Formats: sequence, structure tokens, C-alpha cells
Amino acid sequence: MKRLLPGFDEPQLLAAQMELIDQSLGIAMLGCVLASLLLSLAVMISSGRSGILLWTAIMTLACAGGHFGRALLPDRLLPKNVGAYARKMTVLMVVLGALWGIASWIYMDLRFPPSAICLIALVAGMSAAALAIFSTCLPVAVGFFLPAILPVWWVFLATKNIYYLPMFLGVPLYLLVLLIFALNHSRVARRSIQLRFENSALVQQLRQQTSRTEQALHHAEEANRAKLVFLASASHDLRQPMHALCLFLGALQRTELNRKQRELLDHVEASASASCEMLNTLLDFSKLEAGVIKARAQSFQLMPILHKLDTEFAPQANGKDLVFRLHETTASAYGDPRLIELILRNLISNAIRYTEQGGVLVGCRRCGVGIAIEIWDTGMGIPPEHLQSVFREFHQLDNPERDRQKGLGLGLAIVKGLAHTMNLPVILASRVGRGSVFRVELPAARLAEAPEDETVALPEAFDMQGLRILVIDDDRAIRSAMHALFSSWGCQVVTVETGQEALDSLADFIPRLLIVDYRLRGKQCGLQVLQAIHDHLGYALAAIIMTGDTAPDRIRDAQNSGATLLHKPVDIDIMRTTIEQLLLAHDVGAG
Repeated sequence: MKRLLPGFDEPQLLAAQMELIDQSLGIAMLGCVLASLLLSLAVMISSGRSGILLWTAIMTLACAGGHFGRALLPDRLLPKNVGAYARKMTVLMVVLGALWGIASWIYMDLRFPPSAICLIALVAGMSAAALAIFSTCLPVAVGFFLPAILPVWWVFLATKNIYYLPMFLGVPLYLLVLLIFALNHSRVARRSIQLRFENSALVQQLRQQTSRTEQALHHAEEANRAKLVFLASASHDLRQPMHALCLFLGALQRTELNRKQRELLDHVEASASASCEMLNTLLDFSKLEAGVIKARAQSFQLMPILHKLDTEFAPQANGKDLVFRLHETTASAYGDPRLIELILRNLISNAIRYTEQGGVLVGCRRCGVGIAIEIWDTGMGIPPEHLQSVFREFHQLDNPERDRQKGLGLGLAIVKGLAHTMNLPVILASRVGRGSVFRVELPAARLAEAPEDETVALPEAFDMQGLRILVIDDDRAIRSAMHALFSSWGCQVVTVETGQEALDSLADFIPRLLIVDYRLRGKQCGLQVLQAIHDHLGYALAAIIMTGDTAPDRIRDAQNSGATLLHKPVDIDIMRTTIEQLLLAHDVGAG
């Protein structure tokens, strides 16, 4: 059965209730003392009975004891002590109520209406004050009401005079109303305290959840940074031997080989090319993470890019017995042709990789005021729930064994990042078992601009015979491969390991071109060595920075140096073209 009056078996809730009473106890005791003095004055004036001063002294002592006695209970509001404090407070209220009841019994002389009215008013007022202050904890309030009001009722009953019938009925009715109000107030106070506790618990829970979220975010950021550091370190360590391998293969191509040796060399180059493709994919992703890719928009014709991609991917499609078709177009678009080519290269490579039969179609069409380039395939398709997740890095479908022939899962992440750089939409539609279509929407070429030709005018045959090149790299295999390759081109080559060796070599050998590794032994930086050589000579040489490091800050530093940046492993043809363009531009600038 539910109890009418709450007990003291809920320490935390009771502590909050008693704290509210404790805060107002001092003013309550002061008001009780003042009321007793006022009653004493009224009784002595009306009846001359000075004995009430003794009652007033007892009331004053009881109130003072209740107020100052709390100092003896410094830990009274702790949950473990608050039950005893509540019982002591209830006893105090019973004593004070009984004192007012005794005053009513002794001094409420109905023959002297002024003193009787004053006493009734004071008892009613003190009871109302007790309702406001002490009903937070119902037993404490009830402890005052009953002994203070029941003697007043008894006084009127003792007269047995029908004249006082309204008081016979009014006094118990007033007591009943006080009890009902006290009960309701106690319930409201308890509920308010419970809500405060619940809110505090919710706030604490929210703080804990926020703290856990912040920790999870911090761990995610740390994991992302660790991922980038791992990618950069792993990429650097893999690029070094791959770079040397590519250089040696380039030098080997220029030697006399029989048919069988040539066939084996082609297989080795194909394997090296596949490894380089994965490393370059990591490089593209690192550049996006570093934020060093900037779009340089211009009007350009689409067909030259599509022809280039057709030449690159048609053999791959034929190797899988796939039909690779490219629709001719005369359209011109507005954007960065380098980045558009990279987007299309990733999309076409992805389509061929995940298509086992049928084919791949690349075409473009007018789309409102723009141009839409579409890549269709007849591959396995993408389930609807994965249409967005396929653009996340390292996310691959149908590759639980992590077959590296299916790539690293970075191609579409790179597509999304490049498209975001140029504010271009990439739209994907797919049906499982039927295939997919990726659409990239570009603005049409601006009428006032003619498509620019990106090719740099070079001499028909750039003569590298006798070109003086200084190579600075701390990897012996790379130095040896560089020397073999450049010597096969007819260049004069000096290779050194450190910056100091490079400076020492300038006494006998003044190069026209510097090729410097970014990260050298002994924590030396290639950029510092490059600057030291320029300071020593008093002028700047044409320079290429070679690096296998894909860390974002490394990429930014190298690109800001003014030297041409090439990432290991470098394709031999690309390196030769870069050297030719760099020397031509340097000669033009010097002239």
C-alpha cells in the first residue's frame, strides 16, 4: 500500500528537501520569536498577565536552539546524515507548534476579544508561514500544524456555546486545508527536485556523450593522420626501389637484346607499370589530402583528351575481350583539362576493372548549357545502398580478398575530390547485374575564348648530347641507375650522396641541370642543398626535385620551392620530356 506521508528512505531526495528548509530556517525562527513577543505584548495589555513572558522566553530559547544548533551538525545535509536531521527538525516543529498550542490553551481568554483575536491571528499566520517554509518535507510541516491548531479548536469546543459554532467548524476546516495544501506542495517540491536530478543526470550524460564524441573525433583525426603518415612512409619506401627499377629498365631498353630477352623485359616493364600505377594513385590521393591541387580553368576541346584515353585504355579492354568504344565529338568545355583527364582516367579504369563481359562506352552530349561526359559499362553494377559509399577511400565492392589487380579503392575517392575542387557534379546510376554509368557535367566553353593548346612548342629534336647533370641522392641504386640512363642519352653525369659532396664537386663540374632528392641522409633536405648550391654559384640552375614522399606538407614545400617536382617512380619518357621543357623554359627565362 502506498504511504500517505513520505518517509526518510530516499536520502538524496530528502537531502534536497531539507536543504530548502535549511536555507529559510533562520528567518523562520526570527519570525517566530517576533510573533511571540507581539503575543506577549497583547496579553499583558489586555489582561495584565505577565506570566506569558516565561512562555516567550521558552519560545525564544527553542527558536535560538533550532537556528544555532545547526552548527553542531555541519554535515547534516549529506545523504547519510540527512535522515537524522529531518527527524530532529520534525521534533523542533512539534515543540514550537506545541508551545503555540499551549499559549492558545492558557492565554486565549474569550472574555478579552483583543488578545484572543491576536492569538488566533498569530497561530493562523505562523501555520501559513510553516506551510510555505516547511511543507517541502511534509512530516516537518505536519509536526507544527497539529499541536499548534488542535488546542485552539479545543478551546472553542470547551465553551459548549453555540455562539462559537463557526469556529467549531472553521478551525478543523482550516487545518484540513493546510494539510491538503502542504501535501500538494510537498508533491510539487518532490517532483521539482526529481526533475532537477533528472536534468542534472541528463546534462551529465550529455557531457559524457559529448566527451566521448570528442574523444572519438580526436581518435578518428589521429587515425586519419596516422593513415596519411603510413601512406606517405609506405609510399616513399616502395617508390625508392621502384624508381631505381624503372631507371634500370629504361637504360636496359637501349641495349642490344635478343627476342627472348626483349620478351622478358616487356613482362618486367608491365609488372613495374602496374606497381607504379598503384603508387601514383596513392600520390593523387595524397595531393588531394594536402590541398595542393588547384583548378586552372580554361576553354579546351574534349576530343584530344578522349583520343589520348582511347589510346591508353583500348589495349587494356581488348586484353579482357571487352568492346571499348569512343564517340567522336567536336564539343569544347570550360574547366581544368588536366584534372578532367585525371577524372576520366579513373572512371574508365574503374569501368574496365569491374567489367568482365560486354564493354565500355565513352561519349559526351549536350546537357542544357553544359557538356555531360558519360562512361557506360556492362559490369556487375552497384547496389542502391552503396551508391554513395563507393566514393569513400579504400571502399571496394566484391573484393574481400583485397586483390590488388582490382586497385586500392581510391579511384572514385579521387574522382570525388577532383570534382569537388572544380565544383563539378558527378552523377552515378547503376543496376545490379546490368552495369553502371558515371556522368560528369562540365560548363560549355566560353564563346569569347578559343580552346587553348596545352602543348609546349619544343624543338623537333632536343639534343641532350653533352648535357651536364648533377644528381644528388642518398640511394646508391638510384645513383647508379641515373648514371646509366643519362649516360645512355649522351649526358655528362656526376652523382653524389650528400649536399657537401655536391658543393665540393662544383670546383670541377658546373652542371646545367640539378636533380636533387627531397630527403637526404642525415636529415638533410634537398631544398636546402639546392639553395646552398644557388648561393654558392650566385645564380639559379634549372632544377628537378625528386621525391617518393607523399606527405601533404612535403608536397606543399616542394611545390613552393620553384623547382620542378617529380614523384618517384618516374616514367622515363615523362622525365625526358620534363627535362627538355624545363631547360627550354630556363633558357628562355635567362635570355
